[in-house]
Amino acid sequence: MKAAMSGQNIPLTHRILSSLNILRAFLNGTFGNTESEIDLHKRLYEIIKTHFKFDVREATILEIGCGQTATQTALFKADGANVIGIDMEVSTFKMSLRIFINVININGVERAIKSLIRHYLFDKRYFSKLSFQYGNIIPFEQLDVRLMNAANLSFPDNYFDFVYSARVFEHIDNVPTTIKEVNRVLKPSGIAWIWVDLFPSLSGGHNLDWFCPDKAPSKKVPPWDHLLNNKYPVNTYLNRLRLEQYREIFYRHIDVFDEELTYEGVKFLTPEIEKNLHHKGYTNEDLLTRSAIFLCRKKG
Repeated sequence: MKAAMSGQNIPLTHRILSSLNILRAFLNGTFGNTESEIDLHKRLYEIIKTHFKFDVREATILEIGCGQTATQTALFKADGANVIGIDMEVSTFKMSLRIFINVININGVERAIKSLIRHYLFDKRYFSKLSFQYGNIIPFEQLDVRLMNAANLSFPDNYFDFVYSARVFEHIDNVPTTIKEVNRVLKPSGIAWIWVDLFPSLSGGHNLDWFCPDKAPSKKVPPWDHLLNNKYPVNTYLNRLRLEQYREIFYRHIDVFDEELTYEGVKFLTPEIEKNLHHKGYTNEDLLTRSAIFLCRKKG
């Protein structure tokens, strides 16, 4: 599995710093935020209510990139939906010696240690709070979560009513094939909702110092460092695609009927940074568009 951004080797010191930043994000509530997860779930639930005549309990749903805690998959299961979550990493909402060894074998020792620490320090409290705030028991024991590459889905054609993915596609190295697969497994009446964080944006380098640029700007990492000198690389793979490249891929392989864009960082784009990044080929739209959500139907 790819880990280093744009193929570069991440020095050990940066990997340790990245791990400490993740730990800090859990401690301060940036990660493991139950309120934001429930807000996202309500948004997804409303999309199903808006576009389908049947109840969510009758829907067949796929989450691409459910993550190790599979939170959204779990919330849909709590709603009574027939939902499947897939990911390239082993899910660790449950932990055992067998699962820990499985993570080592598939995702490596570093990931296994991080997962173990997160599970025992944060997960029990997180799941309890999630269940309390959602007002429903979250049935983690009943989840259908599978280890699977989104570019090679092992599902029949025309299988899902709703396919969604939140902040995952920027980590996928073969986006065209993945979108073709999404289109293939969608029912003719199905809907896909895909949220992409854009690499050229201020937060697009996934450095946690710039997680919320307009609310909590970094005092250490220069703005757009990942596009300029990249002195603070993060230990994750990013495909570096721009908005227009996503648009070209999506509009070619699936029927996009709506887009939603969010913006950030305009006050940090100084004339000097603007000039340097324009010279590298980035437009202001590239630099200031944080994310794109594509709402799609089956094509063909």
